[in-house]
Amino acid sequence: MGGSRPDFTEIIAANYQRVYNVILRLVDDRDEAADLTQDTFVNACRAYENFRHESQVYTWLYRIAINLTKNRLERRGRQRSIEGASVDAPLETAEQEELFRQIEDWRGDPDRIVLNEELKRFLSEQVGRLRSDYKEVIVLRDYQGLSYEEIAAVLGCSVQAVKSRLFRARSVLRERLSRYLFGTAPAGPTQGEVP
Repeated sequence: MGGSRPDFTEIIAANYQRVYNVILRLVDDRDEAADLTQDTFVNACRAYENFRHESQVYTWLYRIAINLTKNRLERRGRQRSIEGASVDAPLETAEQEELFRQIEDWRGDPDRIVLNEELKRFLSEQVGRLRSDYKEVIVLRDYQGLSYEEIAAVLGCSVQAVKSRLFRARSVLRERLSRYLFGTAPAGPTQGEVP
């Protein structure tokens, strides 16, 4: 990449909120997210001289953030749920196309507002129960809007692996949502569920 390297304080200013949001969605704890965000930028500052700009700076920062978050969660031996899964996130079809749901405007109906909040809470809990590799791709794609290529760079895997994990994660969430909405009893843990 041509041009001069940006000063690290500019990188912090441009990326702090994005990195914090990713971590917050993974740990669902504002204080812990703030600590991990600070740790991310401390580690990134130490390694900045060696950063070769072969990827976007925010992709590099996300990778550091996710690795630190994984390590902390593994040390604690638990995972926490994250906030608000998107019910209008694109769904992949067997033909690798993305379809979008049509979501009705519920703003004026109090009953629907309560149902919507309950649904958000349920989806948030279900995203939190996903395996960590599924949760990561959901957060990076559906919450942060990263491309498949950017997610692959962050997670250190292939684009096909990202698509596969995302498809499986969304399938698990669709199945759980269906069981929730239509009252069918679960037959046991589903693929991708954290016991």
